[in-house]
Amino acid sequence: MKEFLFYVRKYCLVINDYKLYVYKCKTHDPFHTMGEMMFRSFEHIERITFVEYEEFREKYWLDIGFEILEWKDKYLN
Repeated sequence: MKEFLFYVRKYCLVINDYKLYVYKCKTHDPFHTMGEMMFRSFEHIERITFVEYEEFREKYWLDIGFEILEWKDKYLN
């Protein structure tokens, strides 16, 4: 099992535009997780990309003011 950062660009009603959200997730299959994100989201998702988790990537997003959200893979206990 690997840990990934997912970059999800979702539509936000408050700003009436797309907004970037960063999720951290442990999963066996990142493509399945992308599908779950699309299926479970109420907002329209324009784009999802992912990279393997590394501490410097997390630090970068935190330093520029992003909140890193946690995504739970439903197949992991």
